[in-house]
Amino acid sequence: MVGRIRRGQASLEYMVMLSLSLAIFAAILYVTGNLITSSSSHIGLDASYRAVQRIGEAADFIYVHGHPSKTRINVYVPPNIENVSVVGFRYVNMRIAVGDSYTDVYVVPRTNITGLEGLCDPVCREGYYVLSVESTPMQSPTNGIVNITKQ
Repeated sequence: MVGRIRRGQASLEYMVMLSLSLAIFAAILYVTGNLITSSSSHIGLDASYRAVQRIGEAADFIYVHGHPSKTRINVYVPPNIENVSVVGFRYVNMRIAVGDSYTDVYVVPRTNITGLEGLCDPVCREGYYVLSVESTPMQSPTNGIVNITKQ
């Protein structure tokens, strides 16, 4: 009788140890999943920031060198981008979906800018894009505005 009780106690102790180790493993798995999710959104935000900065630097470069300057840049558009646009000839805005909300990443170059209409047509897709950045003549109706178009 005593042998059965000791065997029952030993199996109960094994079950308690197994359940505790499974609980610890589940907690570690949950934390790791949250870290992976948050790091992927941070990577997307960083990539969109670098893309917008690159567009702004190219617009400033063309503005400083004047007409007939023209250059091409490679820009990586990360996933979850909702819209890329030029707002009011003054700044480039990239809207990115982060969780259930949106975050705007933008740059304000030294000059007025136009373009970027075809970059997200009709939806934004992840990938590398070649953009042409060129100045317009001062005598034209655009009067020295830097134009950015997708190649």
